[in-house]
Amino acid sequence: MLTLDGLGLAGLSAKAAWVVTGLLAIGLSMQAACGIISTREAWVRRSILVAATALAVAVATRTATSAMELAGGWDGALGLASLVFEMQQTSIFASALAVGLLVAGAVFRSRLLLASGAILAALAFGLTGHARSQDMPWLAAGLVGLHVGLAGFWASAPMTLWPTNRLSSVALAARNRRFGQIAIMAVPVLMIAGDVLAWLFGGGVEGLTRAAYGTMIAIKAICAVMALCIGAWNRLRLARVLETDPQRDRFLLARAMALDSALFSGAILAVVFATTIAAPMT
Repeated sequence: MLTLDGLGLAGLSAKAAWVVTGLLAIGLSMQAACGIISTREAWVRRSILVAATALAVAVATRTATSAMELAGGWDGALGLASLVFEMQQTSIFASALAVGLLVAGAVFRSRLLLASGAILAALAFGLTGHARSQDMPWLAAGLVGLHVGLAGFWASAPMTLWPTNRLSSVALAARNRRFGQIAIMAVPVLMIAGDVLAWLFGGGVEGLTRAAYGTMIAIKAICAVMALCIGAWNRLRLARVLETDPQRDRFLLARAMALDSALFSGAILAVVFATTIAAPMT
């Protein structure tokens, strides 16, 4: 278990930024590729471009802070940057290519490029960290990529389903319904993949019962289950009556999306802590 000093906090912040920007870039691109949101809308293209650019900055920042942590400060960090790059180069190259595909997809309004960039960006998360230390690293990387891709799709919902004035009640209901149709199949896979990864990275029952790591995984699971309950309520209740009582249901949908945002933030922080500060030594 690592201590959280100044360098540890910088590394934790850099990793959190990488996860958040990655989830947003992946989620928005996947939703555009699935037709839930459209690249014909300027805000969609702009949001994907901003998220992709932020992801590139986050990847670079994470590399720099990793070198600083390894060197124990600024002194010597530059000399160790090449070593960190060598250790993370597969993930860095995958992220860089993914950013290029996402930018091109937004500019040229291509669903194929957006889908390809989202898949590659998700896979980049599995090409570094704990997945590389597994007996079958490519299988672990694939599971991480699947989990991150579906998590991004789900975590970007508060941004795309927020009841803004630019969306009519009919358009909002159609978007909500389309998202729910995909989510009802994607979320169970997301949960199963997450459970398998927690088991693998935690080293089985022993790792999951260790105080720090087990607590973080439990917090993540609780946040995910609560968000799942909100999603089920949204699909079974709000989606059916959004057109009949739009004023009231827009208010309820906004509250549901705000609560979802808080839960997703909690889950993300728990994952970042679990894979850095509370990571079990397996």
